[in-house]
Amino acid sequence: MRLRGLIVLALAIVLALGAVFLVRSYLIGRSTVPQASVSQVAMVKVVAAAVGLKFGDRLSAENLRELDWPAGSAPQGTFKSIDELLQGDPRTALQPIEPNELILASKITGPGQRASLSAVITEGMRAMTIRVNDVLGVAGFVLPGDHVDLMLTRQIDNGDPITDVLLQNVKVLGIDQRSDQTKSDPDVAKAVTIEVTPEQAQKVTLGSKVGTISLALRGMANVELSPARTISLRDLSIGEAIGTAAAPGSKPTAPAPAAPAVETNKPAVTILRRVDPYSTVVITRGTAAATYKVNPEGVVVTPSEPPPTPENKPAPSTSGGVGQPPAAATTTNGTL
Repeated sequence: MRLRGLIVLALAIVLALGAVFLVRSYLIGRSTVPQASVSQVAMVKVVAAAVGLKFGDRLSAENLRELDWPAGSAPQGTFKSIDELLQGDPRTALQPIEPNELILASKITGPGQRASLSAVITEGMRAMTIRVNDVLGVAGFVLPGDHVDLMLTRQIDNGDPITDVLLQNVKVLGIDQRSDQTKSDPDVAKAVTIEVTPEQAQKVTLGSKVGTISLALRGMANVELSPARTISLRDLSIGEAIGTAAAPGSKPTAPAPAAPAVETNKPAVTILRRVDPYSTVVITRGTAAATYKVNPEGVVVTPSEPPPTPENKPAPSTSGGVGQPPAAATTTNGTL
């Protein structure tokens, strides 16, 4: 029995040592695989910003550095060395660049160029300015780098106003004389400079002459063009308030059918009433009656003597007495 126990113990020790060896070999193999893969990736040098750069900062060897970058993932427009970037006349930054951010050709000027608005205009586009105020300019929340829609409000031939969406997703290059995109505080501007095509510039120029152009700020992720139609006075209704408008693409609800008309044999009768702004006062003195027109302030306007009629003839006396006092004055629609 003692020999059998020793054999079992020895077998267990051998199995434990084998398990330890297998686990150690597996872990060593996993740790060496990334090192081998990393050593096989080709690296290239790219130029990045050593410090934060602002619009208009001049590039120099002091604010640039070289970084190792995977050769297959380098963005287009990078520079391989600082000497290549600084070759020729100095360059300046056209937009804010963060530390360790790659220097791209689209973010800096060409050799010797100034950091002006003309340097940031996309090829084939134009920059034009429209006049705005605190309301038309979205209360100053439109800043350089934002995108807006342009809406034109004008009057048609019959004099009714209409509003059209003139342009959509237009880039804002600057407000007033500022084109720095780092500023985030609202600023009420009097002019906004936008980037448009030559044809769009013609439309904006004509629209500013025939009507009023207002801006609608778009969200940063909202770049899709939305279907638009002309809005007139007939489209204004309470049902279009926020939260009650129909969902996009839904069919408009058909109006409820009108109740059938009830036919009657009775002829239609129209009653016309004459409204007199004055009160009428009739005064009878003896056998003579006088009619007066009194305005709401109590001033007599014009006395009028009506012709004798059966209604205003004096009634026959029943007392027959002499010296009977005259009848009291009668009034209608007023007081004497």
